[in-house]
Amino acid sequence: MRQDLMNSSRIDHSNTDILKVRRAIKLMLRNWHLYLASLVIIVGCAYFYLGHKFPIYSAQASILIEEVEAAPAMDMLEGFAVRPGVQNLDNQILIMSSYVTVREVVEELPFEIDVYRKGFLSKASYYPLSPVRIEPGSKGLPYNVEFVFQYIGDETFKLSISSKSEIELDTVFTFGKEFFLKNGSFMIYPVLELEDVYKTGDKIFFQFYDKDRLTENFVRRLLVENATREGSIVRLSLEGTNRIKDVIFLEKLTEVFIENNLEKKNLEANRIIGFIEELLVDVSDSLTLTETQLQEFRSKNRIMDVSAQTRQIIDQAVLFENEKARLNLQKKYYLYLNDYLDDADNTNRPVAPASMGIEDPLLASSLLELSGLQAEYFSSGVGERNPLQGQLEMRIRNTKRRIKETLSGIILANEMALNENEKQINRLNVEASRLPEKEQKLLGFERRFNLNNVLYTFLLQRRAEAQIQKASNAPDHQLMDPPRSKGPVSPVPRNVYAFAISLALLIPTLILLLFSNVLQVKISSEEDLSLISSLPVIAQFPHSRLSYYTIVLTDPNSSMAEAFRSLRTRMEFFTKEVECPVILVSSSIPGEGKTFASINLASAYSLMGKKTLLIGFDLRRPTLAKSFETKSKNGITDYLIGKSKLDDVIFETEYENLHIIPSGPIPPNPAELLSLVKAKEIFAILRRKYDYIIVDSAPVGVVSDIYPVASVVDTMLMVVRHGHTRKNALRATLSDLEDYKINGLGLLI
Repeated sequence: MRQDLMNSSRIDHSNTDILKVRRAIKLMLRNWHLYLASLVIIVGCAYFYLGHKFPIYSAQASILIEEVEAAPAMDMLEGFAVRPGVQNLDNQILIMSSYVTVREVVEELPFEIDVYRKGFLSKASYYPLSPVRIEPGSKGLPYNVEFVFQYIGDETFKLSISSKSEIELDTVFTFGKEFFLKNGSFMIYPVLELEDVYKTGDKIFFQFYDKDRLTENFVRRLLVENATREGSIVRLSLEGTNRIKDVIFLEKLTEVFIENNLEKKNLEANRIIGFIEELLVDVSDSLTLTETQLQEFRSKNRIMDVSAQTRQIIDQAVLFENEKARLNLQKKYYLYLNDYLDDADNTNRPVAPASMGIEDPLLASSLLELSGLQAEYFSSGVGERNPLQGQLEMRIRNTKRRIKETLSGIILANEMALNENEKQINRLNVEASRLPEKEQKLLGFERRFNLNNVLYTFLLQRRAEAQIQKASNAPDHQLMDPPRSKGPVSPVPRNVYAFAISLALLIPTLILLLFSNVLQVKISSEEDLSLISSLPVIAQFPHSRLSYYTIVLTDPNSSMAEAFRSLRTRMEFFTKEVECPVILVSSSIPGEGKTFASINLASAYSLMGKKTLLIGFDLRRPTLAKSFETKSKNGITDYLIGKSKLDDVIFETEYENLHIIPSGPIPPNPAELLSLVKAKEIFAILRRKYDYIIVDSAPVGVVSDIYPVASVVDTMLMVVRHGHTRKNALRATLSDLEDYKINGLGLLI
């Protein structure tokens, strides 16, 4: 039986969890009124919130971004010259949501003046139907100041400034009069069609936003993201209280984005056309001059044809001169490209080599790489705020340096080709010097004319190709879903009420659990005791407010006496195998009722006709002698120090079968006295004289005096007092008792 009690002291954690849940449920049910009050207050707040919070709408649109993959086997100049270009979806999303793009949109929209009304922690613009019309004055607009309009009557209104502003203003004005501030002026006019709005006298707020603040507001609210993971459709969305304004913004944003894409493609074509036309001016003048000279020479010398030898020389000369023209044209392009690379601030992409008939693959691929890096750098719209900008700038510099190294080799090869061409022309000139004088002159005129004519034809062809490409240019992007507004996305009444109800249930629960687990440090219920220990609760008895402890003896018919008789009966199950059982009664801290329980348990045994001894082993705070009005001051202390014999410290009481051994004088060393062998041997002597021995000890949770005695008793009862016993103290005391392997532990509540 004792071993079972020892095992029961170990807490079953699964049962503990069940007890915690059960205790929490009981706690909630006992405080149902707290939940009701919480529901009424918080649901009422939710109702107020829904009634005063402006709904938030979502405006959405979608754009198809055409992505052209550039495979290695395809034309290396794709995305570089006059073609649409390789699109990067992430870059396009960044461009679309960038400050630069949004600022361009804001510049074209009339959102500078905003007239709005306020609700609970929100505001909603009247746009496009404002109850008052505000026009800028002669000094410009006073930006970023919130004004408050309130109609008074007779075409007058009160104008003030909200508390957020540092400016003080509280003035009565009339409609149409210019109002001046230090930083601007404006006029206010009524909108007669909406006079029922402003004549109510409600406050109407308005504010003038500068372009920077407007842009930052839209950038903060604008969300651009992939519609699907694999596709290239981009979804744009804005959430706000004025869906009309947001739809207009998205319409303008998609329009500007698509137009900028087309303008960028046309800009590339215009740059090529401009470069070619600069060359055409010089070639056209030379062609006109040489054509005139050739015609005048033929007319003057009446020579229209030449000999076969001269014709052969002319044909060869045309080939050499054409080659020279081609090389000179390439040289001009290389010089142009070299100047372009030296310009560190050049944000435009260079004219493609293919546009000038240059087919060098290494140069083309390097320029293509440079073009992509520049597009990423200058089109990001985030400037120095992007941590990758420094890396991009370094890559652009390195790419330019690599192109210049490549270009120096190409220029050298071009010079060598020109020198070789010059040698071939010189050899041909030697052959031409043997011709007749007139044919020599005719040969010179025809060579110059054919050279300019071929070059002019080549440039015209290239310009025509660029113009055709420009005319056929179309945006790479397509508007899939035009901007439109959906219904309110926030607040959703169902979600608000669900959150309010959850919060109304959560807050009281947290308060109760906090109070019971943290703030309530004392034992308040049997559930508290169950969570600390699984020791058996042998009996419960009510707290007595009487001044005396002998209730069982003086009032045997009371409920208190009945409780101790019940305890006496249950103790039989713990001590039935023991003759003259020794029962020790203790507690974790003073004031829990251990002496009261000891006296009345001993009294209950004595009323049964059993010879009972009550020993006061609380050597620090003795109370037994006072309870039984013992005249002698001797006690167990005198016996332990050898001053008195055992029979001299045993006293009969006025009650039959009940004897006591008081504590006696308070010793200076109670712990050492109780550790003596005599303190343990006394029980072997007394067991031969009495049927039951009850020991009233010191609080075992405060002092360790009683541990030597507790090791030889048959049963130890720990008294727990409701509202007095501390949880931590009881838990620590029971843990220590388990470590000392005390026999037959039980609890009295």
